[in-house]
Amino acid sequence: MLTEKSDYIKSFYTRRLGVDENKSKPKLIFLHGLLGNGQNWLPAARVLEDKFEILLLDQRGHGKTGKIDGGYAPTDFSADLLEVVKALDWEKFSLVGHSLGARNAFDFASRHPEFIDKLVIEDMGPHKTGESSRKTEIMIEAVPVPFKDRAAARTFFKTEFEERYGKVLSDYLYSNIEKKENGSYDWRFYKEGALEALEIGRTRDFWSEYDKIGAETLVMRGESSEHLPDKVYQEMLKRNTNARGIVISGAGHWVHFDQFSTFVKQVDEFLSKQDK
Repeated sequence: MLTEKSDYIKSFYTRRLGVDENKSKPKLIFLHGLLGNGQNWLPAARVLEDKFEILLLDQRGHGKTGKIDGGYAPTDFSADLLEVVKALDWEKFSLVGHSLGARNAFDFASRHPEFIDKLVIEDMGPHKTGESSRKTEIMIEAVPVPFKDRAAARTFFKTEFEERYGKVLSDYLYSNIEKKENGSYDWRFYKEGALEALEIGRTRDFWSEYDKIGAETLVMRGESSEHLPDKVYQEMLKRNTNARGIVISGAGHWVHFDQFSTFVKQVDEFLSKQDK
């Protein structure tokens, strides 16, 4: 947990790994996707912590971070990240983001290029997400929260929900159910904020922000992903000469879950490669 600066900054839940008192390691920040939290990155961070000092951040409305009302555009998430890194006195770092976190990452990189060493965009483009966001909204609304107890939540996700959406999404969303003070079980994330972020991504594009990225960038796409269509992926590589891409076979939207070893290997090689 951050302890520096204002109460606002203290409200953001963070976890640091590979802390380097000598300040000789390069720094790395992971940004999770919609409905997730920083802990989603823990397996990857464990592999990379010997090389990097790593920050896992619960973004606003997610995980243990306070449920802030309103303000779920990329600019809001970027402003939060800026305050966090200032509180930590981090002047330079690489940034890895997945889905919503990837959009927030390239928004930050476009606005604050002086902080960015390298950038990894996992399966998210600057396009209007349209139908894929609408499907996610329908999926969230299909979950009958609150549940009376954990057994009821488990039964729902392991039967009705898994049959409709598959095991990966079932496990992912079930992990986001927590016990509340009144004894019921409800979402860990702030539902209204998540729906606001989805609506923003569905109705506007972010090509102007993406085009401004000056850092060396790796765009990673899951071969079977519906969230980053191949047409958009190709356009990203065409429009920004600082970007190179890789398509991961056997992976959908959650590349770091579907093909964990390949994901970590590609990120490690990209971040560790020295510019000639």
